[in-house]
Amino acid sequence: MQLQKLANAVYRLTYFNLWAKGPAPALALSHSGLKHELVYPKDWSKEKGKATFSKLPMLQVEGGPTISHELAILNFIGRVVPKMAGENTHDYLVSQQLMCESEDIYAKLTRFQPTTSKKEKVTKEELDAFWSKPPNMMVHNREQGLHGNLRLLDDFYETTSSGTSIGECKLYSTLHLLRMIDGSVLETYGFLTISTKRHLRGHLLGSASFIPLCICFE
Repeated sequence: MQLQKLANAVYRLTYFNLWAKGPAPALALSHSGLKHELVYPKDWSKEKGKATFSKLPMLQVEGGPTISHELAILNFIGRVVPKMAGENTHDYLVSQQLMCESEDIYAKLTRFQPTTSKKEKVTKEELDAFWSKPPNMMVHNREQGLHGNLRLLDDFYETTSSGTSIGECKLYSTLHLLRMIDGSVLETYGFLTISTKRHLRGHLLGSASFIPLCICFE
């Protein structure tokens, strides 16, 4: 399917009523200018077997492909709307690195943070260490805890020309998730807090058709 046809197609993003892997693609679609709709699965037990890789989020393109996996969806949006990938090489590299670091944070959350379906993943001491600050930056990255990632992000943080690339959409979604768990988590990272609030307001959070009401983490 040619890019011009893809740019004029209608997109349908399906995800659960959760703030997890769906909001970043939804935010990217909102910023992209592509025609789209955002929906919840009607009966996931019946739809699961038909979904690519049997998981959500899932992006269906009118007359075109169906894509699963959050990062694949984000990169596809960047392929169809080049400005979302980055206006130039610098923007592209910034966007990709922010996206990858944000995914590292999400992976750590799934390892340590209790969820509605699994209450005890690690010991209380390990969970407290994960959220504690300041981080020990001399140990391996996987042992630094959440604030190791946030400090590295704060040290690195650059914006792209638009400030709304796919990597930044992933970043804003991830940081908002952290704030839903702990409202004070970004207090010492002012630039990240301001950027997150500015780019979420009026886009994903303003969409009456797709407002995740809860999170899977506790």
